[in-house]
Amino acid sequence: MSTFFRTLPALAAAWLFAAAGAVFAAAAPIPDELLAPLTSAYMRAVTPGQQADLHRDLFETVLRRVHRSYAREVDVAGLIEPALKAVASAEPQTGDPADVFRKTINAALASLDPHSRYLDPRAQRFQRSAITGSFGGLGVRVEMVDGLVRVLEPMPNTPAARAGLQSGDFIVGLDGEPVQGMTLQDAMSRMRGVPGTAITLTIRRATRLPAEFDVSVVRETIRTEPLRWSMQGDVLVLRLATFNGSTAAALEKALDDVTAQGAPRAIVLDLRGNPGGLLNQAVLTADAFLGAGDIVSLRGRTLANQRTWRADAAEHLAGVPMVVLIDGRSASAAELVAAALQENGRALVMGQRSFGKGSVQSIVALGEGKGALRLTTALYHGPSGRTVQRTGVEPDIELIPPLAKTVSPRRREADRERALPGTDEPPPAKARIDQSRCAGSREDLDPGLACALAFIEAGEIDRFVAALPAAQ
Repeated sequence: MSTFFRTLPALAAAWLFAAAGAVFAAAAPIPDELLAPLTSAYMRAVTPGQQADLHRDLFETVLRRVHRSYAREVDVAGLIEPALKAVASAEPQTGDPADVFRKTINAALASLDPHSRYLDPRAQRFQRSAITGSFGGLGVRVEMVDGLVRVLEPMPNTPAARAGLQSGDFIVGLDGEPVQGMTLQDAMSRMRGVPGTAITLTIRRATRLPAEFDVSVVRETIRTEPLRWSMQGDVLVLRLATFNGSTAAALEKALDDVTAQGAPRAIVLDLRGNPGGLLNQAVLTADAFLGAGDIVSLRGRTLANQRTWRADAAEHLAGVPMVVLIDGRSASAAELVAAALQENGRALVMGQRSFGKGSVQSIVALGEGKGALRLTTALYHGPSGRTVQRTGVEPDIELIPPLAKTVSPRRREADRERALPGTDEPPPAKARIDQSRCAGSREDLDPGLACALAFIEAGEIDRFVAALPAAQ
C-alpha cells in the first residue's frame, strides 16, 4: 500500500474538509421571500451590533451550501420552517447573536438528519482536535441516551477515571446547566477545554444515594491512541479504537514491527466500540489488507460527491487468515472497513450487527471566527453495492452476548430521528452462538476475542461450532 498511502490522504480529506469560498458561486441564491422572514425574526431576537449583522448574513451562506451539496434534494421552505419556530419564542433584542444563530440554524439542520449541524468556533476547534487525537478534556467516552449523556467508559489514567466516573453513569449537568436539550456534540464540546481548567459534572448513578451528585474534574491534555496491538501466541491482535489522523500511520508501523519478527499465523482486527472517524484513514486501513477490488464508493446528489476507491496491488500479510470483530458501537468508518474486508472475501466478520451509519459528512469552513458547517453529502456503499446506512454490517458469525447485556438494547442509527433511508437487509449470519461458549480455559480473554481465536484454530465455521462446548 506504500504508493497509495502517500497519495490518498490529500484526495480523501476533501470529503471531510472543504474551503468555503468559491463553491458558493455555483449555488443559486435563496429567494428573498423565503430568507427575509428568517433573518428579520433573528434580528428582532438578538442584541444589535456587528455580531448580529455577521450571523444574519451567515444564514444565506449556510442555506445555499445545504441546497447545493446535501446528499438529497432539499426543500428550502421546509428547511427554514423549524428555524423560524426556534427563534420565534426569543425575547426581543436580548439574545446573544452567536448563541441564537447556533440554536436557530441547528434547528433547521436537525430536520435533515442526525449528523448535519453548524459548528460554532469552539465546536470547530473540538472537531479539529478530535482529528489530531490530542485535546484538552476529561478522557471519557460517552453516548447520548434519551437526551442525557451516558458514560461508556472512562479512559485509563485520565481525569475522568481518577474522579471515579463509571460506565453507565449519566451526566445530567455541566457547570450547573442541564444537559437535557443539548446535542451530544455540544455537551462534548463543553467538557473539553484548556488543560488546567475545571468543570463540575452532575452525575446520576442508580446504585448510589443520593442518586445525583456533583464532581469537579480538572481538564488535562488527552491523547487518543488509535491502535494497540499484541500477540496471542502466533495470532496478531490489532485493536483499533478510532480513525483519527494518525491511524493509518500507526497501523503501518505496527505491521512493520510485527513482520520484522516473522509473519503471524492469523490476524484479529478488533473494531468493537470504534465510532468511526476520518474516511481517508478507513480507506487506507482496508487497503492495507487488500490487493485488489473496490474498497468503497461514495454516492451523493452531485457529481462532486461521487467517487470510488479501489485497492492497490500492495497488500500486508496476504493470504494470512483474518477475523474482524464488530459490535453495535462499531460505526461509520469502522463499518466501511468491516464491509470492505467482508465483501471482498478477505476476512470473516464476527460479533454483533454494527451501528448502521453509512453517511459521509463534509466539513465546510465558513470563514475566520464564523465556525463551520458539518453537512451530510453522500452515502457510502461497500464493494457489493450495499450501503450500511440503517442496516449495518451483519457478521458472518453472530456472537450472542449474555442476557444482562441485552435487557436494554443499544440504540442504532435506524432508531435515530430523521436517519436517512438505507437499503435492503444484509444477508443473515451463517451461524449464531452464545459467546460464553468460547471462554473455555482462556478466562484471561474477553469472550469475543476468545471466539475469534477459537475460530482461527478451527479454520472454518462448521468445525468451529462443532468444537464448542454446549451452552450452559
